[in-house]
Formats: sequence, structure tokens, C-alpha cells
Amino acid sequence: MKILKKVVLFFLLSLSVLASHSPNRVNSKEAKVKEIERQIEELELKRKNLENLRATFLKSNDENRPKVGLVLSGGGAKGAAHIGVLRVLEKYGIPVDYVVGTSAGSIIAAMYSVGYTPDEIEKTVTDLQFYELFRNASDRDLEGIVQKTRSNKYPLTISLNENFNLSLPMGVLNGEYIYLELKKIFARAEGVENFKEFPIPFRAMTTNLQTGESVAIDSGDLALATLKSMAIPTFLDPIRDGDNYYVDGGVADNFPVLQAINMGADIVIGVDIAADPIVISDNSNIVQILDKLSSYIGTKKTETQAHLPDILITPDVKKHSTLNFDNLSTLIKEGEVAAEGLDYALLKLSDREEFERVKSVKENFTKKEFVIKDVKISGNELLTEKEVQKLKPVDGEMSVQDLNLWIEKIYAKSFVDRVFYSVQGETLKLTVKERLETKLKAGVFYVSNYGAGLEAEAEVPVFNKFNLSQKNYTLKTEFSKYPKITLTDMTQYDFLNHKLIVSVDLGYGLNPIFLYRDGDNVSTYRNDTFSTNLSVGTTIFNNIIAGYTLGFKNMDTYYDSGEKIENFSEFKKDGSYISNTFSFYFDTMNQAEYATTGSNGLLQLFSESNTKSGETYEGYSVLATKYISLGKKWSLNTGVRGGQMYNAENVPLSELFNLGGLRNNPMERKYAFTGLPIGAVYTDNFLMGSAGLQYAIVPNLYLNFNYNIGTYNYSSGFETKNDIWDKTEHGYGVGIGWDTFLGPMDFSVSNDVLNGGALFQVHIGYVF
Repeated sequence: MKILKKVVLFFLLSLSVLASHSPNRVNSKEAKVKEIERQIEELELKRKNLENLRATFLKSNDENRPKVGLVLSGGGAKGAAHIGVLRVLEKYGIPVDYVVGTSAGSIIAAMYSVGYTPDEIEKTVTDLQFYELFRNASDRDLEGIVQKTRSNKYPLTISLNENFNLSLPMGVLNGEYIYLELKKIFARAEGVENFKEFPIPFRAMTTNLQTGESVAIDSGDLALATLKSMAIPTFLDPIRDGDNYYVDGGVADNFPVLQAINMGADIVIGVDIAADPIVISDNSNIVQILDKLSSYIGTKKTETQAHLPDILITPDVKKHSTLNFDNLSTLIKEGEVAAEGLDYALLKLSDREEFERVKSVKENFTKKEFVIKDVKISGNELLTEKEVQKLKPVDGEMSVQDLNLWIEKIYAKSFVDRVFYSVQGETLKLTVKERLETKLKAGVFYVSNYGAGLEAEAEVPVFNKFNLSQKNYTLKTEFSKYPKITLTDMTQYDFLNHKLIVSVDLGYGLNPIFLYRDGDNVSTYRNDTFSTNLSVGTTIFNNIIAGYTLGFKNMDTYYDSGEKIENFSEFKKDGSYISNTFSFYFDTMNQAEYATTGSNGLLQLFSESNTKSGETYEGYSVLATKYISLGKKWSLNTGVRGGQMYNAENVPLSELFNLGGLRNNPMERKYAFTGLPIGAVYTDNFLMGSAGLQYAIVPNLYLNFNYNIGTYNYSSGFETKNDIWDKTEHGYGVGIGWDTFLGPMDFSVSNDVLNGGALFQVHIGYVF
């Protein structure tokens, strides 16, 4: 109720503020004349600048050699064509005195300016794992075990600050891994603040999102400068610098020829790879319209400045996709072909002596090692210098790879959203952005037989750096045929390099009980459960957590659909139960889904007792899987799953081990088995082995071959009884797995061990 009052009060205050700041006014004649005079002054200044530019072109050059400026435009993957042009310039021995770039062009230009040869640039670019860079999640190997247990992806995230203001994400990616890769690329320039001091003076073009103006960056962190230049709006988060935000330079100036002239170039070689302007039609989509709106200024400037270079090179790549990085060698070749077509003009700029001099300067501009003795942080509320120093990977001299690992460890902190760094002497300067807002998350899912639904989560973080604790309030809901809601209060305490976790949760949910006969789902019952749990756990090393949970649950089971089972009351055993559970979980997987290396496992010891009858049962369950890489594309996984309950006649049906489907949820006693539909088998005793081969078709898309062997107690429709070891089942299948921003998606075809036919299963997104 208090929150509701605050929301209403905030709404009323907003209305009053809007009313008190009305934009309505009356303009006097003097005000109108003053505004006209201001616009005349702007036009006079523009006219003066154009006259100066004309004079620059007309002036004679008294030097023996004219200064050459190189301008590389933006265009995403098409930027590879710039490499081919550079190779031709070097072939003819053309010394470049100034280089300017926008977006992808800024990266190629910056590499050339700090000493990379065209061959080195090509190798660096073609070796990049672009799909690995296009991610937000921190390196899972650096995350703590607590973070690993909270790895669900949500395609929609909204932030809610302390003033109840809602905000959508600024971009799909925050660009942290792109930035760290740029830091490795520009390691030789680390510590050089002024871009004029590079072997070839350099400028990167970006766009000030506040003003819409084009900005030339000529100093600072070179990796950050190029990231500012390539931060495509809505794809990458804008880069904040003070009160300003910066995005892709192509928005305001994609072909910055004037910058090269302003730097002092007498001769300008321009390379234009930008796509032709989009023509809007009835077949256009929202993405094309947004692109058109965001590129008006840049397109207009490109059309104007395309007439200013002395030599204009236009590789035949304009129709190539900006995000298609699969055939870069072809793009490089197109750059060579286009440049060779103007060999007659390029030959006139050849100067082997000056070219070799610049080349020798580049060769002396080499990578550096660093000794860090001090750390300075800005933008932080929670991150402390002491905590940063604890994460330092090595003592003594550090390479940029060591520095990047240090930053990745910081980024792996649950409350860190972005980290930029620079080295100044023996001081590491960090600029961080922290996640302090309430997060509202949502995602959709579909599971065969279970149905479709919407999963939503609200997470409220509360930090206390004085007693080294972090509290998270989480409200998680599922809107489907079987709705659920859970409220969790979890607190983490840091203690002697370990974490102590205390968690309390309340939940209510509907869960289906699917009953099968001859492979068909003939009956469905619904289990309504209210539960509350108190859990205490501690981390052991970085990848193991041990805990104890005291729980209470009340269960009621109702008929839902299909055939009514006459003796079902003998199995459901509704009522209230007290539970005790000891858990040991370890996780070293490199990915939460479709892992290729590492392992995970869970051991649970549990007991439950009916509060009314006093009937009790106890048992254990175990799960362990090992993932082994067989190369870049192939990986192997092997696993074992099993469990046994004692005094099984006292176990409610909904509390038995549940076998079937494509995914494990051992905390709910649900275990995957290739060849069984979801929820096909309820058992008190089972043992299964698994083996699988996984092939990466493309990054994040996998072809899976799976095999299961298992034995279990089973009552088919409560008519046919099989004891464990009476029968062994074999399940085998093939499927496609896709790790998307919507969550994992699986499609599988397998044998059906219940009726001897074929089984098709689909999972899209998460279910809890």
C-alpha cells in the first residue's frame, strides 16, 4: 500500500511540474528580430568557413611533397575493404601523413596509425570471433557459484529507479567484450594520450547524442575512442562521457573528409564503403525507417564531402551486409581491385624514402608491459579499491592480456555493468557503471504438452558495502495454464573469501501431473502447492556451494482433464509436509546451456514428514555431467543421474522423481530422458546414464546426438508394475539446440520408449 501511495503521489507531482513549466509564450517583435539576426550570423560563419576551404584547395604547395590524408568511412563488416586499399597504398610506397576514420573505418584507420601493416590488420580482423564479442554476459569461468545458479536470460529488461522512473535498455549490447578486444588490438598505444603522437596522427569520428553534432576525437583511450565511433544506436549502448552520450560517427558524418583537410592534408584519399541511402517504399520495415531517420545528417554530409577528396575509391561492397563477417577475404579483395583501378593517380604520390621513414617509426611503436601500483576508480558506489586489488591476476609486470583479465574479473561482479580503463604511469584508472536499479524482466516460453506462457521477474538489489552484504528481493511469476508466483529474500555475506547465503522464500503454484498409458497422455491432474523455505548455504572455493533448507509445503491435488483414475486418491496423499534437505552443488561449465567444457553435479539428501499423520520418507538423488571439447566444432558429454526414496509408500505422487523431457530441474526432482515425453514417469527409484555428441553448426546453434539408458520403478496408468532392474530402457535421438536471447530453444526427434513409435519434443525459453 505504501508503494501504491508513492506511485500516486509521484503521478500527481509530475502533473503539477508539467503544468508549472508550460512551453506557451508570446514572442515580441524584438525577440523575433534577434532570432533572425542569430541565424544570419550562423550563415555568415558557414560562408566564411567555405571560403577558407576554397582557399585551401587553391593554395600552392611549396613543399617538396604534399601531405597525404587518408579517410576511411564506416560500413560494418564492409570495413574489411579498407584493408585491400591500404595494401595497394603500401605497394606503391605512398606515405600517409594523417588518417581519419568513422565506425568500422575508425578501427582500421587506428590500427594503421599505430603501426599495423595491412597483412597484420587482415590477420587480426579475420581471426576475430565476432559472435563471441556480441554478448553481454560475463565469462562464466570468472563468475561465482551463486551467479551461476541465476543464469536465466530475459529478452526484455526494464529498469526502475528509486524515483519510480521506468527506462528501457539503451541498446541490445553494452559492448564490454568489443571494448576489451579493442584494448588488446591497441595495446601498443596504451598510455599515449595524444593521437598526434602516433606514427600517423589519427582522429576518430563520433556523434554527440545530446546535440546531434559530429565530434572528432584526437586524445584519450584509443580503444574507447573507436568504440564511441562504432556504437551503432540501439545495437550498442551509447558511451557516456560526463553529461554527454556518444554513438556511431556515421550518424552525423560517415565520410569525414573535412577532418583530414583540417589536420593539414594537401591531398586526400577517400575510401567510401557506405551503402546507398535507403529508399522507403510500401515494403519497408520499421528497422529501415529507423535507419533512415538516424542517417539523414550523415547521408547529407557524405553526399557533400564525396566531391572533396582528390582521389575517391569506392570498392564494390555497398550491397554487402554490414553484419555479415563470413567472407571478409572477398571484401578485402574488392578494396584492392578498386584501388588498383586508380593506379595512375596513386603512382604520382609515391615517395619510397618518406614511406620507409614512416615505416621505421611504426616498427618502433611496439607493445608495452605495465607495472600497476595504484588504482583509481570513478563512477562507483559499491566497487572498492581494496576489492579491485584482490582481483589482480598477477604481480609485477602485466601485459594488456593480464589487464583485460583483471577487468573481466571486475565485470563478473553481479553489480557491475561496464568497465573502461586506462594506464597512466603506474596507476590503473577505472571508469565503471554499476547496476543499482530494480530490474523488471520478462520472457516467453513454450514446452510441448505443457503449453505456452510468460515468465516475469522483478529483482530489487540492496547493497551494504559496510558489512559486505548484498540483498536481493525477487518476485518471480509465471502466467500460463499452470501459473506460479515466488517471492524470495536472499542475502549474501562476504566472509574470509567465502560467501554465506541466507534465503527465505514464499511460493504458490499449480503444477501438472501427466499420466500416460501406452505412450499417450490419457489423464492430467493439477497439484496446487503453497510452500515456504529457509535456506542457509556457503560457498566452498569458487565453484561449489553447500546448503541446508528447512521447508514447509501444503499440497492439494485435483482432476484436470482426460480420464479419471479410480484409485488416484491412494497416490496423491495431499496434506502438509515438513522437509529437510542437504545439498551439494558444483559447476565449472563454460556455458549455462550447450556447454562444451567443464562439469556440473548435484547431490541431495532429503526427508519429509506429514504434519498430520506423522508418516515420513527420506532419500537421496545425484546428478553429474562431464563436458569434453573435441575441437572447435565437436564436444562430448557423459553423465549419470539417479535417486532412491525409502518408505516410498508414504511419498505423495507429486514428490516422486519425475522423468522425461529435454531438460533437468533437479531442485524440483525432474530429470531429462531422451525417449520419454515430459513428465512421463513418476518413480521412487531410478538410475540413468547418458552420452551425447554436440556439433556447433554456427556460433550458438548446435546439432545434438543423444543416448540414454535407464531403469526405474514404473506404474503405467497405475496398472502395469515394473520394478527397478526388471527392465532397461534405451532412448536415442537427434535434435537442434539454439542459445538465443529469448533463452534456449530445443527441438528433438527420438524413439518413444513407451509405445515404440517416434517422439517429437519442443522447448522454447525457460520454465520454473
